[in-house]
Amino acid sequence: MEKDILNKPGKKSSTKSKKSKILTDNDIMKYEIASELGLIDKVTELGWAGLTAKEAGKIGGMLTSRKKQKKKAEEAKKDDGTV
Repeated sequence: MEKDILNKPGKKSSTKSKKSKILTDNDIMKYEIASELGLIDKVTELGWAGLTAKEAGKIGGMLTSRKKQKKKAEEAKKDDGTV
């Protein structure tokens, strides 16, 4: 089910067709966070611009936090493996 959500464009397309964007790791993480916060329906309906500043800020803050944690974990793993 989550993969279906990730493949949908953010906004309903009008008469012009838009190119499908290849999702990056950050994009996937944003969708996961939006889903956790219960905002995924709003994002798929209205796009990211349909979120309030508070909602977008919450997603951005959580995204930044997770990226920092991921970087720390990778550095720790690198330090443990290096002799």
